[in-house]
Amino acid sequence: MQHACAMIRVLSIVLLAACTEAPLDLDEPQDSTEGGGKEDGAACSVATCGNAEAPNILFPGNEACGGGCERSLAGDDLYIPPRGGKPWGDTFELGSTAPVTLSGFSSGRIALLRRLGLIGDGEHAVMLDPSWNDGARDFLGRGPERGEDIVRAWLLADPWRTFTLIYSTRSTGWANYAALLESEVGAQVKVCSVSQSHLSVPRVPTMHDALVDPVAWDNGTCRWGN
Repeated sequence: MQHACAMIRVLSIVLLAACTEAPLDLDEPQDSTEGGGKEDGAACSVATCGNAEAPNILFPGNEACGGGCERSLAGDDLYIPPRGGKPWGDTFELGSTAPVTLSGFSSGRIALLRRLGLIGDGEHAVMLDPSWNDGARDFLGRGPERGEDIVRAWLLADPWRTFTLIYSTRSTGWANYAALLESEVGAQVKVCSVSQSHLSVPRVPTMHDALVDPVAWDNGTCRWGN
């Protein structure tokens, strides 16, 4: 009887903790520490990951919103690897070996930068609300460097490439990338803003279009550099 009562008390504490857990902060910055990325997350279906051979890849952020706020964007033309919150390791290698558009949402920007710096493929890159001020960081295993410098080098390697930054006006971590508008690669850079919270950015209407055809997409706030 005493054992049963003790079990009931434990369950009550667990249930109370679950009920009093703080609600999800839709504006909270997301980041991921170095390491991880060699194990897939939840089972990958077409509905949650899309077509693994799709010409467009979106590296996901942390697994918020019950598995990933961006999972609704997956489809035949957009692949989202099952590595939410694990942007290091070999995550950058996942998806098509001949991609057209490479994107990264939130902490997924790390896998995007690693793809641009270590493989250097793709015709277009999209950074979807980076949500974190990285500073100088060892993205590529060759010492600290800034993310915007990796993007700049990728753009300089091919004048036909483009980089699109889509950021939330309620978020952080985007200013250094927006500054590329005023750099020598400015003509290849487009910057757009949305007013939604960080975790709501992937659910902005037509966001799927932005990730498969970023050059044509424009929500009325976009501007190209000179």
